[in-house]
Amino acid sequence: MIGSDVTMMCGMLESDASVTWKVNGTDVKADKVEGPRLILKEITLASNGLYSCFENPTGDLKDQITLRVGGE
Repeated sequence: MIGSDVTMMCGMLESDASVTWKVNGTDVKADKVEGPRLILKEITLASNGLYSCFENPTGDLKDQITLRVGGE
């Protein structure tokens, strides 16, 4: 899985939805955000964490995804 690309979807939102992604409470430095999708390129152990997405402009939490890379 290390070195792979990962795409995450923010719940069941429409493809044109505007969302903000955070990992462990801080803004995600994403390679690409397409509507509700977050695309991470060539993930590493540093990519591990709890990813949360929030719908704009309300800031409502819509989904949480735990990413575990490597070892286990």
